[in-house]
Formats: sequence, structure tokens, C-alpha cells
Amino acid sequence: MTTFTKSATAKLLASAFVILGLTACGGGGGGGDNGNGAGAEVSVSGTAARGAILAGAVIDMNCANGARIQATTGADGKYTTNKVTLVYPCIGTATIGGLKYRGILFSGLIQNFTPLTDMLTETTLAAAAAGGASLTLDQFLAKVRADSTFAMNVTSPTAVASYRAAVLNVVKQQLIGAGMTEMEAEAIIAAAANFDSTAFSLGSPLDKVLDNTAAVLQNADGSVKAAILALAKAAGDALPTPPSGGTGGTGGTGGTGGTGGTGG
Repeated sequence: MTTFTKSATAKLLASAFVILGLTACGGGGGGGDNGNGAGAEVSVSGTAARGAILAGAVIDMNCANGARIQATTGADGKYTTNKVTLVYPCIGTATIGGLKYRGILFSGLIQNFTPLTDMLTETTLAAAAAGGASLTLDQFLAKVRADSTFAMNVTSPTAVASYRAAVLNVVKQQLIGAGMTEMEAEAIIAAAANFDSTAFSLGSPLDKVLDNTAAVLQNADGSVKAAILALAKAAGDALPTPPSGGTGGTGGTGGTGGTGGTGG
């Protein structure tokens, strides 16, 4: 895995400090380190799907400041969590039976759980560790809670864009390997630019991306193929490791806790 040059690090830190002045909903208000800006309690929503929607999936995420957000998806695969005062990033899972998808909320208030977000998490966890290592969910959570500089850098627009692009490149190459032309593969993933944070429903363009990539990404039970996760990890290994700043936590938990409703 490569590391940032001094100039690249300076640019990334500069952009990240600008973000700290914005709210999760887009500007305005003050706020704590890497938080939602106004310090207000907010709910997170999204969709859990593999192409087919996942009704009854249990959503459980933990944030950099100790806040915990939970919900259960409704019949449409959508969810809305309990309200908390959160600090990014938040990381967690959507679980239904033996199927589990991981996801990372880098910013905003929408977090989907799909095979693509599971790949994105794999890429991010690999990029977050030096060399060919990879962090576990618990290790990542401990790091963002102990190191606010790392939390700020791993959620920067530059870093997140590179993680998403790496995942979509893996998907594109798999589609081409399955016999599609480059143009056909690009047409399929065209609606997946912000696949982790774009609101979607059954039959929407992003849902069709999941349908059209299922054969190359998923096992019969919907889990992501081990070979695909290995490629996602390798893509993360090739990305710069977000700079760390030593110790220094991100603050208290805040929020009301409790479980969320089904949303919709």
C-alpha cells in the first residue's frame, strides 16, 4: 500500500478542514469534530437489497463518537434509525438470516446495505491499514474513536471517491470478463456512482445495477463471492493510507439510543 506525499497530505487535510464547517445536510451551523455540524439529533435511512429487497434485515451501526444507530427494514427494504447526535464515520451491518452486508456512513444521512457497500467496506478497511494488512470492523471503529485525524481523513471526499471508484472498477472488470464490452459494462454501472449513499427503491436504476451485476458478484445466497472480496481488498491495498494524528478522541456519545422503526 502506498502513503500520501507531504503535498498530497496537505491538500487532503485542507479539504477535510473545510468539511468540518458544514452540516451533514449541506452547510450552515457550527459543530464538533467531523460531526453533523449543528449537534442536533438525526436519523439515518437507507435501503438493504441484493437486487431483491431485504425485508426484516436488522441494521446496527456504531459511530466515531460512540453513538449507536439501529433499525429493521420494512417490507420495501427501507429503514429509518433512532435519532442520535453522530460523528462520522459510522460502520456496521445489515443482517437477515445468514446473510450480512457491511456499510460505512462517511457523510450525510443515507446509508444503503448491498453487495456493493460490502465491497466498499472491504476496500476501505484495506486502505485503512498499512502494507497488505486490513482492519476488522472493530479495529476500524476503535481507530476512528481514538484518532480524530484519521477519522477526518478516511471520510474526506477525496478518499471516499477513490474507494467508490476502486469498487466500481472491480465490478466493471468482472462484467468485461463475463463477456461484455467495455461500453456495455460502463452502461450497467452508470447509475452506481454513489451507490452507498443514494436513496433507491425496487426497480430504480441503482436496483437494476444490483440485478445486472448479481451473476458476477454474488453467491446463490446473496453473499459476495470470496474472489470478489479479495479483489476489493487488493484495490484498497493500492490506495493511500489515510494519515493519522495519534491519539485524541471524537467526543461523547450523545443521542437518545434505543432501536429504530422500520422506516420507509
